[in-house]
Amino acid sequence: MSTERAYWLTWAQAKGLGPVLLKRLHSHFGSLEAAWQADGADLLAVEGIGLGLGSSLVQYRQSVCPKQTLATFEQQQPNFWTPADPQYPALLFEITDPPPLLFYRGRPELAEALNTQPSVGIVGTRSPSDYGQRWTRRLTQQLAIHGVIVVSGLANGIDRHAHYQALESHGLTIAVLGTGVDIVYPWANRALQERIANVGLLLSEHPNGTPPDRVHFPRRNRIIAGLSRAVVVTEAPIRSGALITARLANDYGRDVFALPGSLDNPCSRGCLELISQGAQMILDEKTLVTEMAYLPQLDSAAAKVESRPESAPQIPLLAPAMAAVFDAIGHDPVTLDQLVTQLGQPTAEVLSTLVQLELMGAVIQLPGMRYQRSP
Repeated sequence: MSTERAYWLTWAQAKGLGPVLLKRLHSHFGSLEAAWQADGADLLAVEGIGLGLGSSLVQYRQSVCPKQTLATFEQQQPNFWTPADPQYPALLFEITDPPPLLFYRGRPELAEALNTQPSVGIVGTRSPSDYGQRWTRRLTQQLAIHGVIVVSGLANGIDRHAHYQALESHGLTIAVLGTGVDIVYPWANRALQERIANVGLLLSEHPNGTPPDRVHFPRRNRIIAGLSRAVVVTEAPIRSGALITARLANDYGRDVFALPGSLDNPCSRGCLELISQGAQMILDEKTLVTEMAYLPQLDSAAAKVESRPESAPQIPLLAPAMAAVFDAIGHDPVTLDQLVTQLGQPTAEVLSTLVQLELMGAVIQLPGMRYQRSP
C-alpha cells in the first residue's frame, strides 16, 4: 500500500488545512510525503499558508507519526480512500477542493467505473410537483439503460426519485451523504439507502457515526458536482441547494442542464433562472443521453480504453440484476425461454433486462426471440 495514503490522512487532520490548501500543498510539492519532509520556509511558498499556520504545521509534524496515525485510523474506519488510492475517483480529484478522505459503503468498483463510464448528477427540490417527479424518473430511466451512472444526494424529493428509478431500471447509482455512510438520514429513505448499499455505492467525506448537521449538506453538493460529468436540475426554487450544486458544477467545468417548467410553479423558477444564465435546456428524454456522447473523456479513461484489444467489446459495469442476465448469454444464440428457466426469473423481468442490454449494445436479438452477445 502506498505510504502517500498515510500522509493524506495525517495532513487532513492538521488544524487549519482544508481541502483547498491540501490540494495546493500536494500540487506544490508533488506529493504530501514530500511536503511532510519540506523545510518550514518551503511551506510558506504555498499560497494560503502564512507564518502562523506554517509554524503550527511544523509543530504538528513533530508531534505525530503518519504511519502510526494510519494504522490506528484504519482499525476504527477501515472503509475509506484518499487521493493516493487507485479507487479514489479521478474525476473528483480534478476539482479545486476534493475531499482528502472519502468513506464508502457498497460496491467499491462503482468508484473506479467513473473513470470509464459517464456519470450525471440529478438534483432538485425536496418537494417536487408531479411534473418534476415524472420527468426525473423519465430522464433517469434513459440514463440508466444507457449505462450512465446516476449520482445524487439521497435527500427527499428529486434525489429520492433519481436513485429509486436508477435501481428500478437496473442501473448504477451513487449516493453522496451529509452524514456517515452508516447513518440513515432522512429516516424515510432507510429502505432505499440499504438498497443502494447492496447494489450501488454510498459515499461521504465524514467518518462512520457522523450525525446530520446543516453545514454538511452544502459541502456535500460539491462532491455530487465533482463526481458528475454533467449535472441536471429537474425542479428547484430560487433558494435551493440544487442551484448551489449547479453553480459548483459550472465552476468545475462540468456541463449543466435544467428542465424547463411553468412560470406558475415556484419550484421551476430556479431551473428557468439557470437556463437564462446559459444552462442547457432539456427538451426531451434523449437530451442528456445524446449530449453525454459529446463530452470529452478523462485522460485516464482514454488511456484505459486505448490499452484494450480492439476486438474486445467495451461493456460498461452492470448492475447485479442486469449482469446476471448478461452472464447467462453467450456468443451462441439462446432463447428467451432458456434464459427464463436458467435464471428462475419472471419472463417480463428477463425481457425488460434484455431490452436494456440491447439499447446499451451489449446483446443483439435474433429471429425467434433468440439472443446473443454483441460481436
